[in-house]
Amino acid sequence: MNREFYEAIKREVRLKAAFSPRDYNTRHELMAKGRADYPSDDIRRIKSLMAENPNYLLIGEENYPKKLYDMNWPPLVLFYEGDLSLLGRPAVGIVGSRNNSVYGERVTKELSLSIAKIGGVIVSGGARGVDAIAHGQALLENGKTICVLGNGLDISYPKENESLFKEIKVQGLLLSEYPKGFGPKKWTFPMRNKIIAALSDMIIVTEAAEKSGSLHTASYGEEINRRLYSVPSPIFSITGKGTNALIEMGARILYRKENLMEDILDSFPLVLYHRISDLGLVAIPLEMAALLKLFPMNKHNMDSFILRLELAGVIEKTSDCRIVFKQFF
Repeated sequence: MNREFYEAIKREVRLKAAFSPRDYNTRHELMAKGRADYPSDDIRRIKSLMAENPNYLLIGEENYPKKLYDMNWPPLVLFYEGDLSLLGRPAVGIVGSRNNSVYGERVTKELSLSIAKIGGVIVSGGARGVDAIAHGQALLENGKTICVLGNGLDISYPKENESLFKEIKVQGLLLSEYPKGFGPKKWTFPMRNKIIAALSDMIIVTEAAEKSGSLHTASYGEEINRRLYSVPSPIFSITGKGTNALIEMGARILYRKENLMEDILDSFPLVLYHRISDLGLVAIPLEMAALLKLFPMNKHNMDSFILRLELAGVIEKTSDCRIVFKQFF
């Protein structure tokens, strides 16, 4: 069902279906039929949930993430805290093992840092291990990150990441399809993984065992045509059997971060503008040497992308050859 299907349904019907305590299939069926005649107990529950969770993205609304319409069964509502503008930016999902190795940590840190440096938004699930490392590196570089939880926004799970979630609320965006007070369940995480995949333009699995949940994220990402990368691991690595299997099944092998940077910049050249904006450098004349320090690329590649941005009208050059990023968005 596409975006137009949901937009055509009356807002009252969508709103009641989104906040109803019933199961997803029942709510979706009632919404599709245009039904808004819920029992009085349901109505009281709906009003209570809306009062307790005032910040939400309702399916069919203008601010609902467009990428989620690629899902067969998108969430009817998403609760949020943080910067919604990140939903409109190029995003890279980074997922992997909760019990990562030293190798997995190093790879995740290096890739996350590089993506943040060029303005890409890192999407992950807030779990211990690879997820937490990816979010943390983005924040360390003053970059942007989106965290999708499998529980209500007021619950820190795992508890050890509580300070990380607080920081993401300020510097990034925290999302959940579950209202406040809703604790994590075994069945909430598969849907969480699908949302991560859908919000991402590209997905990277940095390290994963044979039965890792991150492989479900990768698999669903392929179903909805997201570009999938997998980092190879040594053949004797238990924590890397899943990533090696993904490569065997056709995922792009990621063994040089430069290849990833080129892919991101080729697909989304305006991502550099977002980084400049994040750093407060829009409309400020910049030397080429300063740009080379800001972005992880060589001068040849920088010259190429500067030309593309100039042709797109995003930048202009001063008489002394400095570069100015215009006020664009």
